[in-house]
Amino acid sequence: MKKGLTLLLLFLGGFEVKAQTPSHIYSEVISVNTKNKTLKITHDNSAFWSVDDSICVTQENKDIACGVVIAVDEELATVQLLQQTEEVKSETADDSESEYLQLTFNYPRPQKGDSVRLVEKSPSQGIREIASALKNNQEFGGNKISGKVYERLKLAGPFMPESNITGGFNLLFPTLEYQQTFSDHSAIGVMPIFMNYSVSDGALKGTGCFVNYHYYSEGPLVGYWGKVGLGIYGLTYQFNGKEDGNVVPAVSAMLGRRLFKNNHLNFGFGAGAQYIFASTQTGMSFSGFVPSLVVDVGFAF
Repeated sequence: MKKGLTLLLLFLGGFEVKAQTPSHIYSEVISVNTKNKTLKITHDNSAFWSVDDSICVTQENKDIACGVVIAVDEELATVQLLQQTEEVKSETADDSESEYLQLTFNYPRPQKGDSVRLVEKSPSQGIREIASALKNNQEFGGNKISGKVYERLKLAGPFMPESNITGGFNLLFPTLEYQQTFSDHSAIGVMPIFMNYSVSDGALKGTGCFVNYHYYSEGPLVGYWGKVGLGIYGLTYQFNGKEDGNVVPAVSAMLGRRLFKNNHLNFGFGAGAQYIFASTQTGMSFSGFVPSLVVDVGFAF
């Protein structure tokens, strides 16, 4: 009797272990975009990929790169690579004077035909199941929680830095700015600027450069934005036949909005002002305030 019970327990235990073993998904790399660090991979016949699935690319049964699925269609899935395995090779080398150790660093790159394995199915689905359970749990308010809990649930994917180059016009003079995001809502920009501004019977001319902080309301480089900047100008003052020049600091502030046409092309517009700490001996009357009205076109990468 004890022997039979032992065999039954072993059978049930083995069945439980087998049931908990995650099924393998077999897929392969179709194409690689090294610039954007993205891959195109095939679907598995038994389980299509979903957005936010975590995967790893393998070569010779070794993970060389891992990432998440960011888009799917009926034929293929697109993966954004987040990390790559680093290989370090060492060898002894010598020259005419001494012997030394040489280290070589290498990052194996995914190639067409490489195998793809599942690391974790879309974690957002698990989060939604937890939210559903909490909705009916008295400890968290029970039925008082709205049935629209799923719609209010916010899911955040991994942050991926983006860059944006914009070119446009600020009133009558051109602008150019390079922005680099460092969080979902913040970016730092470097903006060279050309000044050609009329003041009564005179003019301000010169070049400058601003370092700007941008805050975006909706996400990286997207939505309503506010900008503050600190800059410096090399200005020439022309007034009543007199000319003077010096280097002066400046500050700026602006509010606007940026819209994306696709994943790369975007358009921005905004309004604000600059304050230039100007000082001149020409007799020019200048308050220091210069209005700003910007329209630009950007390319994100």
